[in-house]
Amino acid sequence: MSMTRSVYSEKLKDALAEIRPAFRELGHGLDTLTKKRVELAPSFMKTFALWTRETRRPFIAFVQALDPSVPAHDRTAYRRHPSYRAAEYLKELAANPDARAPKGLTPLAMLAVTIKSFLPMCGSQRDQKEALHALLGATKWRDSDRRRLLGKIKRAKAVGLPNVPRLVESMKATKAVVVAFERESAA
Repeated sequence: MSMTRSVYSEKLKDALAEIRPAFRELGHGLDTLTKKRVELAPSFMKTFALWTRETRRPFIAFVQALDPSVPAHDRTAYRRHPSYRAAEYLKELAANPDARAPKGLTPLAMLAVTIKSFLPMCGSQRDQKEALHALLGATKWRDSDRRRLLGKIKRAKAVGLPNVPRLVESMKATKAVVVAFERESAA
């Protein structure tokens, strides 16, 4: 059984109190991370360094001091706890802040750009609708995934390709095709 220290220096108490609310919010809302994480990571690690220097206790004890609901004695349970996962994430983010930066388009977004760029080559809006219907049918995706792709196609910016009608005209026509296709699919 480990001994829990309950008397901390004023500096450590203030540092823990300062990051505790943001840390709890982050731990319980890990899916909704925003720019806060970049701002919180350095102060989190600074407080952890102060904690380690003063208490000589492990990382899990620090996390539990910030969020008492973290089970400290069951390794499997605390590793699944959202606050502990958030703490691990902040630790990693402080060590390498550029590692999590998005790099380029997602495959789905790139597929949407490609489709939006090539659809004008099909000719009339009717032909474009048929081509879009054939493409979506070939995917064998669920309806929800097809709707996501159609939404991405609507928002995508077409790439200027040779032998394709003017970009502005083709973007308007392609958007009209996608909207018409969605209406037909919904009916």
